[in-house]
Amino acid sequence: MKNPLQNFVIDFASAWRLLTAVPLPLFPEDYDRPPGKSTAFYPLVGLILGAILTALDLLLRGGLPTGLATALLLAVWVSLTGMLHLDGFMDACDGLLPPRDRARRLEIMKDSRVGAFAVVGVVLLLLIKFNGLIAIPDSRRWAALLTVPTLARWAMTWSMARYPLARKEGLSVFFGQGLGWPQVAAASGVAALTVLLLWGWLGLGLLAVTWLVTILVARLAVVRIGGLTGDIYGTICEVVEVALLVTIVMAIRLTG
Repeated sequence: MKNPLQNFVIDFASAWRLLTAVPLPLFPEDYDRPPGKSTAFYPLVGLILGAILTALDLLLRGGLPTGLATALLLAVWVSLTGMLHLDGFMDACDGLLPPRDRARRLEIMKDSRVGAFAVVGVVLLLLIKFNGLIAIPDSRRWAALLTVPTLARWAMTWSMARYPLARKEGLSVFFGQGLGWPQVAAASGVAALTVLLLWGWLGLGLLAVTWLVTILVARLAVVRIGGLTGDIYGTICEVVEVALLVTIVMAIRLTG
């Protein structure tokens, strides 16, 4: 029987391996451990990714123009996740946006081919992310880079617990095993503590934006395909990141 520390390490490693493309060769795997337990660590994974991006941003901007440094940073940001969430966003654009019946939408989202809605969607998404990062003052970029990935992955945990699944099989079903409100509470604690320490009372607004955007994307999925899928979780992550970057830019401009 494993002790709590072993379970902690196993669950963190499971979350890391799912949400990133960075290997953890020295961390154990336990295939008997319910994968949903790892959702408690999703925001922590986001925070670590944010720390990596912050360090890289400082390095790049030390020797490159801001625009080029930001483009390279965004490329690494996408690469660190193995483009997992971006792929889900593109599938969701093709499945949710065109007029189709429910069965056809789900079929399209399982298809590996990319349609026009996906191409337009991902171009707009990356453009907004790039310009959002450019618009954030240097003195607050580090806080934004730590906050955005953390809250986006908290949104994934919350939506996994809150909304029904569109399919009765698949990875979304597998990774929901063992997920309960204790995991949501732990993830929420990490997310709230991070954002309040970095932004003070403004952090409450960022939490509210995250929650609202998550609800809107999830409700769209429930209406159009009857529930959420792995692609929708990735979509929630990407759309929340974009919304937070825009919100941070607006808040900084309003508050000076």
